[in-house]
Amino acid sequence: MLAAGALALAACTPANTRSGSVPTAIKAGQSWVVTRPIVAAQVLDTCSRDSPARHADGVSGYWAPSRAQIDALESRLQQLQPTIAEPARSGRQYVGFIAQGRQLIYINAFTLPDHDKTNPAREAVRACDGGAAFWGAVYDPQAGTFSDIATNGGF
Repeated sequence: MLAAGALALAACTPANTRSGSVPTAIKAGQSWVVTRPIVAAQVLDTCSRDSPARHADGVSGYWAPSRAQIDALESRLQQLQPTIAEPARSGRQYVGFIAQGRQLIYINAFTLPDHDKTNPAREAVRACDGGAAFWGAVYDPQAGTFSDIATNGGF
């Protein structure tokens, strides 16, 4: 929880918005599948945007998407444009969840400040505000479509 609070603060600091700041090549566009249910629940516990966990019948369980399903999702990321500018440049956490008997994948997308110590493979990346640098969407692997696309609130 402390890391989430630090990230929320870091997302709004002048250091994160300075002119000429470019994310490192290591961070840009990487993705992680979240498989631990406790971390998955934290990813879906969004602060300033809608998510499936905010609906009474939104999440009834979790599952682990396959590499093929993630590859298919990532090959379709451009479908999110123009709502999301350059979606493949964001870091992304994927959470497989079950809603109304269907297996869906939640995308938690973010841009971490340079030198951030958050490990998206083991921790939920959460930020309040942050604007379009933090966004989420639901992907249906059976239909190959996205829905519920939302960005965080502004600074």
